[in-house]
Amino acid sequence: GIFNVLCLVEGDEIAVESHAAAFEPFHVRYAEVFIVPAAVGAYTIRPVSNTGGKKYATIKAYVRH
Repeated sequence: GIFNVLCLVEGDEIAVESHAAAFEPFHVRYAEVFIVPAAVGAYTIRPVSNTGGKKYATIKAYVRH
């Protein structure tokens, strides 16, 4: 399968949520790497409420198995 490998490179903390509830929402902190299988479909990345409106940035790589 194909996997999206992401890393939070700017910002303190983000939340990752599946549009189709394919996985439980989870939080990611600065410099953490996380994987979202392409098969889960659409997902949202948003800052968590305590970030004070600060910007965030991720780097994404696609890995094919």
